[in-house]
Amino acid sequence: MKEIKDILQKLQKGYDEKKPENAAHLMSKIFASRDDLLILGTGSDEICLNRKEVEKLIHDDWDGGWGDFKMDIEGAEIEADNDVAWFFVNCTVKYSFEDSKDKTQRYADWIKTITENQNVSPKQRLAFANWVLALFAHQRESGKREYLWPSELSGMLVKENGEWKIVSLHFSTAKPNYPDERFEELINDYQAGYNSAKNIIQSHGASKANDKLISLLAQLEGRYKFDKAQLVVLEAGRFSWIIAIGTEQKSIPEDEIFENSLNEIEALFKSDLSPTDTIFKAKRTISYAFKEASSGTEFTWPVRLTAVVEKCEDEYKFRHKHFSYPFYWILEGKL
Repeated sequence: MKEIKDILQKLQKGYDEKKPENAAHLMSKIFASRDDLLILGTGSDEICLNRKEVEKLIHDDWDGGWGDFKMDIEGAEIEADNDVAWFFVNCTVKYSFEDSKDKTQRYADWIKTITENQNVSPKQRLAFANWVLALFAHQRESGKREYLWPSELSGMLVKENGEWKIVSLHFSTAKPNYPDERFEELINDYQAGYNSAKNIIQSHGASKANDKLISLLAQLEGRYKFDKAQLVVLEAGRFSWIIAIGTEQKSIPEDEIFENSLNEIEALFKSDLSPTDTIFKAKRTISYAFKEASSGTEFTWPVRLTAVVEKCEDEYKFRHKHFSYPFYWILEGKL
């Protein structure tokens, strides 16, 4: 446990210092020497399937691509089985926003683009524009503001020359209300991001997915749908680490959407938020509800899965699963 926590401490130090020129050095210290390293980032197409891509993602994170990332390393859940180990740790990402002269124009352009979209109903356009206005109209002190997002990180390690080394990581960011990307909504790049992720995996080549592994994934069907062509497998002895891209489909009656939102608003008024923040969050919650309801009662969300799978004689078993939705970084205050 201590050795693996030391690895996480070194990763944390890299994210604290944010020196892009040190990315390659960190890779040599805490990542395995093999080329088939895997990282799943928070964005819909942030899928790294080899060493070069992993190093680029870390470099870009440190080069201003992300906020301040902190892991609760002491609270990490760690499990090891001979020469393979995996972990899950709760994290936060702090991100700063500052007022800019073009902020109002950017919001105006966004609303103009939404309302002129002839491919969706007037109801959808108005509901989405109303959501943007709810965010823009929030009155607060000018200057720099900081937001803190709850996040998670999981990963798998293997023993290499007697030392633990990372072979895969999965970053994700939690989201209240509804997942960011819904195919029924009017933003075209939600579907485009999902298709990009599919193309990345397809270009990777053979997935090494055998019938037992496909049968294991089939156990998740009903709520999730995973295509065996959208599967990457990393082998580590009798264990495998998999990345799977798929969709979650759900039917939510309109009354349930509104009832859930009313419950959220009730909870707000029982919290210790300031009156200003309470009013903003209540308005945002209401606008979310109308935005989601305007797109119908059928929901299709892109979903990602990473998992540690143990290859037993008669069947495969999950030892660890981490589901996440893509996180869409678009507007301040959405959380």
